[in-house]
Amino acid sequence: MRYTGAREAGVGASSNSGQSRASSATRIVTAGAALVATALFVVLATVGTSTNWFCTQPCHVVHADNTKTFGAGPHSLVSCVACHEPVNASPIVFLAKKIEVAPDLFTTVAGTFEMPLNAGSAVAIETPDETCTQCHDLSTRVVTPSDGLLIDHAAHTKRGITCTTCHNRAAHPESSVTYTLPGNSKHEDWLTMTACFRCHALDEPPTALFEAPGACEVCHTEGFDLVPASHDAPDWYAAFGPSGGHAKAYLAEASRTAETSALAAPEVKHPAGPVLPPAATLNECYTCHAKAFCTGCHGLAMPHPAGFTKSHGEAGLKTPKVCGRCHARNASEARGRGFCTACHHPQSTPERAWRTQHDEVVAKSGATACFECHEPAYCSACHVRGPEAAEALLR
Repeated sequence: MRYTGAREAGVGASSNSGQSRASSATRIVTAGAALVATALFVVLATVGTSTNWFCTQPCHVVHADNTKTFGAGPHSLVSCVACHEPVNASPIVFLAKKIEVAPDLFTTVAGTFEMPLNAGSAVAIETPDETCTQCHDLSTRVVTPSDGLLIDHAAHTKRGITCTTCHNRAAHPESSVTYTLPGNSKHEDWLTMTACFRCHALDEPPTALFEAPGACEVCHTEGFDLVPASHDAPDWYAAFGPSGGHAKAYLAEASRTAETSALAAPEVKHPAGPVLPPAATLNECYTCHAKAFCTGCHGLAMPHPAGFTKSHGEAGLKTPKVCGRCHARNASEARGRGFCTACHHPQSTPERAWRTQHDEVVAKSGATACFECHEPAYCSACHVRGPEAAEALLR
């Protein structure tokens, strides 16, 4: 009996040991399967959340025009994370970055994602140079600028100028693309000469970013023709004396500047320099000519300073021929003060003297515009009925 009991006890212990080993093996297999599943989920989630579709649809709110211009640009086959994630980051850093921006998914779903992206957003980050050079290696790349241009990338890099200072619309181009939505201004100065003048300006003292030299030969090859086509027009110096042609061209240019100022890139704070002025404000005669160039002939600050409209009447009385060089509609107006009618009485015609037609214009449009500059007594110089009659014209 004792032998049988001992044998049964041994069998029981052996059975319990076997069950324990089986249970441990099950736990190991389960844990291994869970670990593999977790790793697989992390890999798939990382890959899935790195696709351009996920970045621009469920995760971050991206303007439709930005998405479309990206697809129309040269980087359309490059993933978002190639530029918007740290370069050569370790898997741990890459995963940590994913976790950092994960809350954007919830704000997007909830409809509270901040738009437009502010400068401090984790998404709207400043693109570092290493992001660009991971593909565009300037040490081996042969740069071929357009004819007449000298582009020394090394000189810019040494001065801390980032790639995006010049190539600021490389990934999401807007040149020749018409996808911009209402309310989203196009960046008119993307890789244009106007953009270059943000740094390479001629003003004294220099106010541009980095105070880069403004001499033509700094950026252009010797012998390259920089004279605008308008300067070659036959009437450039012939219209109303030596300044008539260029005055017309300047006024047209100033008009275009005013029209495009609302479309220019807004003021941007660069990390290595001062605030950049809107590019459209640089698009004028002073691009090539120093400010003294105009003043030497005109005797007035050109372009006119702010508030000049309030005092321009005095200048018109003292130096009418100076004003007439730009504002007269024909040679006759340029010799006197007839140029005033171009603005104050646009219904008048330059072919007839103002003295013989002003009564027709006043009868048609009223005399209110006259008294913006003239005292009522001015009329009595010819109309001897007195200032009371002139004042009656306002009633």
